Amino acid sequence: MDHWTDGYVTELPYSVNHFPEMAPAHLNLALLHLGLASPALDAGFTYLELGFGQGLGLNMLAATHPQGRFFGNDFMPAHVDAAQALASQAGLGNLGLFQDSFAQMLTRDLPPMDYIVLHGVYSWVNAENRSIVVALLHKLLKSTGVVYISYNCLPGWSLKAPMQRLMSEFAQAQSEGSALERFHAARELLGALGEADAAFFTHNSAARSMLGEIQRASDAYLLHEFAPQGWSPFYHTDVARDLAAADLRYAGSAKLFANFPAWSQTPKTRALLAATPDAGLRELLRDFAAQTQFRRDIFVRNAEPLSATDIDTRYRALKFSLWRPRASCALRCQTPIGELQLDEEAFGALLDCLESGPQSLDALIGASGLDATSCVEALNMLLCLEYIGISPSESQSAESRERIQRLNRCLLQRVRAGERISGFASPVAGAGIAISCHDQLFLSAQQDGHTGAEALAAYAKQILDVAAKEGDAIVLAQLLHEARNFLVYGSDFYLSLDLFPARM
Repeated sequence: MDHWTDGYVTELPYSVNHFPEMAPAHLNLALLHLGLASPALDAGFTYLELGFGQGLGLNMLAATHPQGRFFGNDFMPAHVDAAQALASQAGLGNLGLFQDSFAQMLTRDLPPMDYIVLHGVYSWVNAENRSIVVALLHKLLKSTGVVYISYNCLPGWSLKAPMQRLMSEFAQAQSEGSALERFHAARELLGALGEADAAFFTHNSAARSMLGEIQRASDAYLLHEFAPQGWSPFYHTDVARDLAAADLRYAGSAKLFANFPAWSQTPKTRALLAATPDAGLRELLRDFAAQTQFRRDIFVRNAEPLSATDIDTRYRALKFSLWRPRASCALRCQTPIGELQLDEEAFGALLDCLESGPQSLDALIGASGLDATSCVEALNMLLCLEYIGISPSESQSAESRERIQRLNRCLLQRVRAGERISGFASPVAGAGIAISCHDQLFLSAQQDGHTGAEALAAYAKQILDVAAKEGDAIVLAQLLHEARNFLVYGSDFYLSLDLFPARM
């Protein structure tokens, strides 16, 4: 290997995100929908993330799952330092982080893993490292383990891939400037091509739209998504064949909608897929039908099929909770195949029940008046829409709650410094909850003792003004409008998530 980064960009840290679909409970839920058994969580489990970025998601999972043992590697020093600092400040003794290459990870003495996850990484590293990833999966995954692997895919990237190639070629040809400066120049070149009505854009309206996405992308996304020299999008069958060498087979998607054909495929597409016996070809057809750009695949090793009785028993053992304010759970919603109007009486009753806290299926059946079949179907739709999620079967202990809140206090300091993060961890949800930037600032204002919409808006504006980039317009009137909505619709919901102690 000619360079320690092996073609991967290390100039700028990745964005501070967590991805709820990588949580063990979510992966288990997807497998339950698919009729497959999954690792038990309550008695303890092991979890490894390959290429954890800033490590926000891994820290959240370690904080909310004290019974789990978590491990992660990333070879970017800034990533490892930031993730380790967060883990140390929160006192997470069940998280081990390594600044390793994938080849170095192969030599580590690690326990067998129930879960191994990697987000986007497979598209960003070269062929040699992809083969090492497969070797890691083969070596470390338990005989009944679960793999989550997300990647840029074709045909959805068929128009964006040529733009990535042009930007990469241009940036590599430049002899001066940092990687970020060279990719800024490459992006400007793409924009100039668009303004010059290059046939690539005039003949492909979708390409022009994608150009707009690239022009609006953050610096972190621009570098980590477009600069890696090993970058490549894949057809699903490419990845499935690679992972077959690790004794893994495709189970389904971590995006729950994809596992419900009636809600994610048109009738004609469903008929076409039903008539296609080969599983790999079915997934290719699905991606062509949906123009899929990014896949979140779940692969399994020796997964046990569940009987109808097993599925019912496991579903009744789940607890469901709201993962967003009730007022933001619109009953006119968007599905992969178009807009849908949910039944107000049925869905409204369930959402109203869940406002009081996590509920079991039996409790929701009793409170909503729905029969079991209708209640399960409605809950599955709400899960697909990400209005609700799965909560721990037992309440977090006082010690666990303190650990989670300590992590959130550390994250709050980063928010106050103007950093963008994707949310906080909740003891009630037992997971990281996505929270908008402005709501995070309003929560921070409340923790600092501010009350009233005017005070919350002024606090948020002060932080946003400091962190604003040239050209950003921070409008107080808009923040005031959002702060009023937050106090009416969001404040009590966030309080119910037990994110912070009563007052810092």
